[in-house]
Amino acid sequence: MSITLQLSPDKQSALERLAAAAGTDVSSYVLRVVQEEIDERDESEYSPSKLSSEQRRARFHAWLKKQTSHNPNFDDSRESIYD
Repeated sequence: MSITLQLSPDKQSALERLAAAAGTDVSSYVLRVVQEEIDERDESEYSPSKLSSEQRRARFHAWLKKQTSHNPNFDDSRESIYD
């Protein structure tokens, strides 16, 4: 399937920045985001109320691993707060 998006220049720039921060091109980034959204919707039958605490914990940790920093140059070391 091929999709054409009409984005404002601001939204286009923001999308390009997000893709660059993720280390990929725009089309790959958009494809990944769409696939993740579809996967999450497909898993909706596994609502948290139907999962055990271990399953919820595993899903949370999997979600955490997918999160990326929007500022890869951020220094969160303890020593940096004293500079």
